[in-house]
Amino acid sequence: MNHQQILIFGASGGCGRWATRLAAARGHNVTAVIRPESTYEAPDGVTVAKGQVTDPAFVKSILTEHRLIVSCMGLRRAGKSPFAKLLSPPDLVEQATRNIIEGAADPANTRLIWISAGGVGSSKEQLTRPVKKLIRTGNVAVAYRDLENAERLLAESELNALAVRAVTLLPGKPTGKAGPVHRYGLLSMIRRSDVAQWMIDIADGSQTTDSAHTLLGRSH
Repeated sequence: MNHQQILIFGASGGCGRWATRLAAARGHNVTAVIRPESTYEAPDGVTVAKGQVTDPAFVKSILTEHRLIVSCMGLRRAGKSPFAKLLSPPDLVEQATRNIIEGAADPANTRLIWISAGGVGSSKEQLTRPVKKLIRTGNVAVAYRDLENAERLLAESELNALAVRAVTLLPGKPTGKAGPVHRYGLLSMIRRSDVAQWMIDIADGSQTTDSAHTLLGRSH
């Protein structure tokens, strides 16, 4: 495994913390992107870049020397419930994705591995009926619209992007059991740490995929 220079957006979030920690532990040169007001303390050896991902100038400035990006961004809420009040713009991921596309110094040679959600795009056909109903509700529907728009932008761009459409996320340490799945039901769950580990595996070549998107869950 070759050590990589990895830029991680959303490094202070649930999946982002794990992605940053795991990438740094493997010896990669990691830059963690966080909000200016964040109190997140990065692991030793990790460079921290503070700024707003909705600011095109900031995003362009940190993309200058990076061709490998892991994005764990998502809408922030006032609580853990998916129905809690939003604390971020309802189109946060779309805005940030547009800025990444437009700010990439060499789009055709830039790899982006990012967290979307099970049920976005073509994976909607892999959802059971109860889950389809759930994602049409309240702030969950807002988040899905944001991710749908981000996926659309990337599909029209030159970036080499992989949308990781994760099933329901849970806390806990990595189990190493993340992998592509065929269905997303009410009991389909995966740990944030496992999603992060799978993304870093893809980023550093420990695992490979030719797909532009995958429904990710507990594989075994």
